[in-house]
Amino acid sequence: MLNLVKSPDADSLIRVAIIDDHLLFLQGISYVFDNCPLNLNVEKFTQATDFLQAVDQGSTYDVVITDLAMKQINGIALIGALRARSIGVQVIVLSASEDAMTRTNAEMIGAFCFVHKSDEEQVLLEAIQAAVQAGPLAGRSIQNGARRTMFAHDGTDTVVRPQLGPQQRRILSMMADGGTNKDIAKALSISENTVKTHAKIIYRELSVGSRAAAVQRARELALF
Repeated sequence: MLNLVKSPDADSLIRVAIIDDHLLFLQGISYVFDNCPLNLNVEKFTQATDFLQAVDQGSTYDVVITDLAMKQINGIALIGALRARSIGVQVIVLSASEDAMTRTNAEMIGAFCFVHKSDEEQVLLEAIQAAVQAGPLAGRSIQNGARRTMFAHDGTDTVVRPQLGPQQRRILSMMADGGTNKDIAKALSISENTVKTHAKIIYRELSVGSRAAAVQRARELALF
């Protein structure tokens, strides 16, 4: 039986967004939420891009719950995208991963806590309540959560939030739309050599070696 700690505003509506690309899991977790003692208003997303679009259109949440291993955009990149938008909502990572380094990276990028998918439902519900009581992250913590690197087991690091200027982001977006260097140069009123120079910077920041890889990496990091 659940033994959640009650606070003065325990009956207040808690707006929750949950992102997981396994529809069957979302259906199962919906049953838990529908039959729990917390007053939850849950919005479910099977794609992180749809969630970020909702956020960009003004949707707000008290708690965000995300899986880590997802197609297109993983959970760590999703948290980084929120922090880059200066959004301090507390994020709970709900994953089947047993990897301690993955947990560490999630916490470093700004996750509130890590809940394993094999845990009892009480663990998740208590985490939701604790996240609400903690409240949104402060400005400095949001900035720390938008850090650029995550670490691997061998001690190496990779870029999480690339440093791209407005022009480079425009070029990257046009690459994703299939624009050639000539098309991009004409659209932006710059030379093809300038486009190539920006492309080199984009590849370096994304740690890739080709246009296709840059576009794929940008999508994983929710850059557009």
